[in-house]
Amino acid sequence: MLTNLNCSVDIDELRQYYAIVVSKFDHLMWSWSRCGDTVVEQWRDNAYSDPDNLKTYGWAIQSNLEDLSVPCPPWNISTHKIVEYRNTELAFGIIEKLQRAIPYGYRWSISVQLPGGKVSLHSDQEDEATVWIPIYTDGVAITFVTDIKTGYTLESNGNLYLLDTTVPHYTYNSSDKDRVAIIFRLPKSKVSQLIEIKGKI
Repeated sequence: MLTNLNCSVDIDELRQYYAIVVSKFDHLMWSWSRCGDTVVEQWRDNAYSDPDNLKTYGWAIQSNLEDLSVPCPPWNISTHKIVEYRNTELAFGIIEKLQRAIPYGYRWSISVQLPGGKVSLHSDQEDEATVWIPIYTDGVAITFVTDIKTGYTLESNGNLYLLDTTVPHYTYNSSDKDRVAIIFRLPKSKVSQLIEIKGKI
């Protein structure tokens, strides 16, 4: 369910990137309070059934909304007109390096989960794999639910983590700090290529 990949990034460079995004790109930040009325009904109803679900926000580094100036949710749940994923203004610096190294990655985003925030139990589509690059994290980041619950702590040291999110899972931030990560998807058919990447990106 989790693989610590053979490649990494400079965590200081990643945190500098995030600081720039926070300071200069507020207009592209997506949150439930700003944009919850543009989410498909099923996701909206599930989210609002538990207020802790609303403590997640972020930025779409790649957007599938026709209008790139509109904040795009980090999940494919918008009621806006949908097109293919392509880069927003946020694809600069270390993100460009990552995209050159992993050209088959898509749906790149920054996810922020406030203390006490959660994403309820769900599973992702079968033909995709997920990669997390923690920027700031503390404690268990994701829990997979099979016959038992298995929680994983993902260190924010520049490592890339491959996750099989087709397995039912949820996230919960039990710490007193914001949990921040770069998240992207890739076709499962490309996982073997990803595993072959070694060293610092």
